[in-house]
Amino acid sequence: MTEQPVAAVPERNDTLRLALNSLPHSMRRNNAELRKTYEELRNTWRPADAVPAPPAPAGTGASDGHDVSVALRALESHAAVLGATGNPLWTQLQDTRKATARMVHSVRAFTGDRIWHQHVERNAHWRRLWTDIAQQSTHAYARLAGELAGQLEREGHRETAGAVAALRELSRTAAERSAELGKLSRKNLPTPEASAVDREMRGIRRPDLGYGLGEAGRTQAAHGSRDIRQGLKMWADRSTVGRRLGKLKSPALIRMRNAWANLPSDDLREGPRDAAIRFGELVRRTHEVREEIRKGNLGTYSAKDIATLDSVIDAGFQHMKRLANTAPAGVATDARAYGSVEQAQDGNLKLAGQLLAWQRSTMGENLLTSRDKHVKDLRDAWRNLPDPPTEKDRKLGSYDRWRAAEKTAAFGRAAQALLKAQAEGSFSAADMAKLQAVANGAMSHAARMAKIPESLLPKDPAKNRTAVTEKSAQRVNAGLAQRAQVRAPVMPAQVRRTQSAKA
Repeated sequence: MTEQPVAAVPERNDTLRLALNSLPHSMRRNNAELRKTYEELRNTWRPADAVPAPPAPAGTGASDGHDVSVALRALESHAAVLGATGNPLWTQLQDTRKATARMVHSVRAFTGDRIWHQHVERNAHWRRLWTDIAQQSTHAYARLAGELAGQLEREGHRETAGAVAALRELSRTAAERSAELGKLSRKNLPTPEASAVDREMRGIRRPDLGYGLGEAGRTQAAHGSRDIRQGLKMWADRSTVGRRLGKLKSPALIRMRNAWANLPSDDLREGPRDAAIRFGELVRRTHEVREEIRKGNLGTYSAKDIATLDSVIDAGFQHMKRLANTAPAGVATDARAYGSVEQAQDGNLKLAGQLLAWQRSTMGENLLTSRDKHVKDLRDAWRNLPDPPTEKDRKLGSYDRWRAAEKTAAFGRAAQALLKAQAEGSFSAADMAKLQAVANGAMSHAARMAKIPESLLPKDPAKNRTAVTEKSAQRVNAGLAQRAQVRAPVMPAQVRRTQSAKA
């Protein structure tokens, strides 16, 4: 194909230097960390140039970058299967994406919100830097994703069919975006819309946002669950470490297999937050097995074998985080969770008191018998509210708070809709305030029930994980071999006896 034009990024980091010099004078020093982050990003672009280029983009290329972001998020749901292949192209693609996000996040953290809005968002030097980064990164995405899709397609495994389609889509959209950015003049670059910038920044700051409610969110979550299951199966059936461990029965492996067998159904009948807890248990137990492997307690393996298992663990952790943050619509995901069933019961009583206060108001008395659609929806949601926790729930600590949260949030949304419909009505401000209190109380109560306590979810295993390299793996293997070697007993030297003086 004809090579797409690639904007030249100066070798001496002149683009970044000019951008940094546009900041207030006090911030032009002590930026070595930013320069290092930028150099790490550039180092992820160079290997991609050695990969064959994908076919020329067939579309118009008039993309605002949102379609590339959508393609990258769609590819996330196949991370476990792609990681289980052990293909280095997938690692390169992940490294480029992480380094790109890290660069933007590092600049935002370095400048702070005020300097970011005043000196970065609409600054021509920073626009040029972001444009160059976007073009180089999408150029790398297009090559790496296209070549990886081709290799997996030639292998012909059924489990990777969905991943191949997602890789093809990313390669296409990234190639179009890179080609479009290459045509732009670097002197008068357009300023991106504030809403688009905010959307991208939210995605960078919160990569573990939930899947969202509705059919689309459920479908995406189901694909993610199925992908983790398939990734584990591929690892167990095809990798060296997976096949060997299948014959062992250590306590860590038994706990991992039990967690695997307890995974939720792909259609998430149990609900996203119950599914998050089960996936969290799998992540925790699989990482325990990983640590046993690293220490050499389950045999000798290469660093690549361990890295393949790491990718499956990390994909499971990200899926768990997104499931845990899939809260009912309209509910804040940063709410503080109830610490006990007793607190949830108190929340139910508080909501019932707010509802009773509104019922006794003039507005409540007049509307409760109305045939208005919004009133009917409120009544239906009211009848559908879950039963409060019982004394048995309090003793056993068992209460389906996450299912209760979804029903309570539906009631809160119905109250909000009625409040909006009556905004121009004849009811007093005091009555409207009581209905507002019902809506706010329901959403707050739902948010606190929907939030999963941190104790039920594992911490990020990648943060404090001991890295495994070929050298460290060889050292462990050499130590095991040395300990396993059976040494022949050393016989003591014969004592030469001399005739005593007395004799």
